[in-house]
Amino acid sequence: MTGTTAPIRPAQPSATEIERRLLRNRKYITTIILLVAAGILGLIVAEQIITGWLALGERANISRRDFNILEIAAAIGAALWGILCLYSASGLIRHPSTPSYADYLENRVGRTSAGVLITLAFLFISAVLCLLYAEQIATGWLALGERANVSRRDLNLYEIIAIVFTGIWAITCLRTFWAIWKRDKRSWPWAQWIALLTALVSVAVVFAGTINIRSTLPRSGTVADNLPAAIELVAPGLMLFLAATVVYRYLTLSVGLSADQSVRNQLAKSPSAGAIIGLVTLIVAFSIASSLFLEPRAIAGALSTNVTNGIVAIGITLLMISGEFDLSVGSIFGASALIFLLALTEGVFGLPPMRAIPAAAIALLFAAILGLINGVLLIRTGIPSFIVTLGTLLAYRAITLVALPEGRIIRYADYRLPDPVMEFSPYILITLLVLVAMILLFLAYRQIPHLWGDVLSRIRNFRENESPFRDVQLIARIVWSAIFTIAIVGLIIGCVTGIIDLLGRGSTNIPVNFFDIANGRIASLPVIGPLDASINLRTGVIWWFVLVVIFQFILNHMKYGGYTFAVGGNPGAALAQGISVSRIKITNFIICAVLAGVAGIAFVSRVGSVGPNLGEGLELEVIAASVIGGTLLTGGYGSIFGALLGVLIFGLLRTGLVLVGMDPRIFYGVQGVIIIVAVIINTAVRRART
Repeated sequence: MTGTTAPIRPAQPSATEIERRLLRNRKYITTIILLVAAGILGLIVAEQIITGWLALGERANISRRDFNILEIAAAIGAALWGILCLYSASGLIRHPSTPSYADYLENRVGRTSAGVLITLAFLFISAVLCLLYAEQIATGWLALGERANVSRRDLNLYEIIAIVFTGIWAITCLRTFWAIWKRDKRSWPWAQWIALLTALVSVAVVFAGTINIRSTLPRSGTVADNLPAAIELVAPGLMLFLAATVVYRYLTLSVGLSADQSVRNQLAKSPSAGAIIGLVTLIVAFSIASSLFLEPRAIAGALSTNVTNGIVAIGITLLMISGEFDLSVGSIFGASALIFLLALTEGVFGLPPMRAIPAAAIALLFAAILGLINGVLLIRTGIPSFIVTLGTLLAYRAITLVALPEGRIIRYADYRLPDPVMEFSPYILITLLVLVAMILLFLAYRQIPHLWGDVLSRIRNFRENESPFRDVQLIARIVWSAIFTIAIVGLIIGCVTGIIDLLGRGSTNIPVNFFDIANGRIASLPVIGPLDASINLRTGVIWWFVLVVIFQFILNHMKYGGYTFAVGGNPGAALAQGISVSRIKITNFIICAVLAGVAGIAFVSRVGSVGPNLGEGLELEVIAASVIGGTLLTGGYGSIFGALLGVLIFGLLRTGLVLVGMDPRIFYGVQGVIIIVAVIINTAVRRART
């Protein structure tokens, strides 16, 4: 009897190994294309500098053949980077099974591996660029903001912040570079975060350069004449983006949880994910495109001009969460402003002219009645709120058109009346400040120990925490806890300072201008002190933010907020649980209308006039802001804080376009694009959440 030997079969790769190879195959082609593009772009930039077409620094009365130190360094760096990218691309082409970063950490490959080499080069070059940038600002050669008649030794606030942040970023890059060199596993998540954030910032740089192309390049001349200037504006950001993207794709080749997945998981917890991303992108892009964007006067102007939109957006968001929306808020806003101004001047509803507080009460009562009509019509007829409020939009608009015929504009100044003044006992104001201080102390007692306790817990369990992003999470938690603590302590100090000041006034009544309280200019701030005359910051901004906090608290921490989410998400289930769906919706219609009335009073307090078309188109802007903030048109999902971000996006967008010299008429086109992009991001985040 003879035995037969079974043939030896090769070992089959595990499922994990197969998945890893497939992931590599999908990423290789794109990574190679990006490497080739980055290499070619780097060589083009080097060639443009060497031939003298791309000038860096002052070139007046200097030959194109004479190069300064900055141009020599930039040419050498761009050339070396281009060669390195092309070398890495050829390495990936020749070796399609190039090991991942995990193989490098396990000492299976050396530092000259294509992916490791380009990662080290990226981190080192990023650190050098940051240090050079900080040095140029510190020595006064690179100015941020207005520097006319200012010594180069005198640094403004933005320059100090830029020096600090670029210095920290350079140290972070160098520390990560050394950790990769030593094969420290903690370098993996840090390198991912650096590459991801650099890619996002570079997108903003490209966006800023693209915006400046139109205002920088001459309208005449050939493509060849304008190419160097276009390259100078766009190429740095594009090179940075390609480099960061290539490094990030390599670092996430075989990782379980990447940095962008961690961000998506965190954003999935917030309805305002799209708004957060959009706001950060706008701030970074416009701050790069224009040094005036982050000036206090620009930020204050963007906030003050959007007070009315922001207050109305709160009510719209609350109503949309409950499954309805109101197209008539613009008409209610205009009608309430008219009633308030008439009550102050001519009298209204057969009543004589009255003081500011009764006039405001009548205007708000009038707005509440209009909101009640909307809610009752919706419930009694069963007609969709779109149709109901479309009809009342036209009906309520007739109030201002009839009261102000032939385009008449009513102005408070035309009546030669003094501004409405109220007198308060200092003890009443002291009582209010004490009450606010007690609320802040209670909030500090409940939240601050919890925040810092969590930080201490993370520090104690740091070594046991196996999360790949434990370092970043700890730092983010410390930063948020510090910001919250500083804000609460600052507000408490402001209350105490106000109480001390009022105690020194004695028992004499304090006259207060109603217009100044409602939406007047803020002349000074606690700690900061007096504001420059060019900074037009209004008290309406404070009321807007206070209302955001109040209604966000109602939504998240009170039964009424839960009922609103339940009614908007599933009215049938809410009704089965004993929730009065009709009452919730009618109440939200009234709240929405009253907030439109508050916005109308704030508008009159600032402008002092009302026209027949006041509020026209307002409804679409606030609904768009609410949608950008993450609120669903179908109801059951949304955030008041997201609506705040949506309004800020529109306000900063309009300000930024003006500062970079763009035609203001393009705002509506950009606004439409932002709405679509924000909805796409919010939809993707919700899918990740579910």
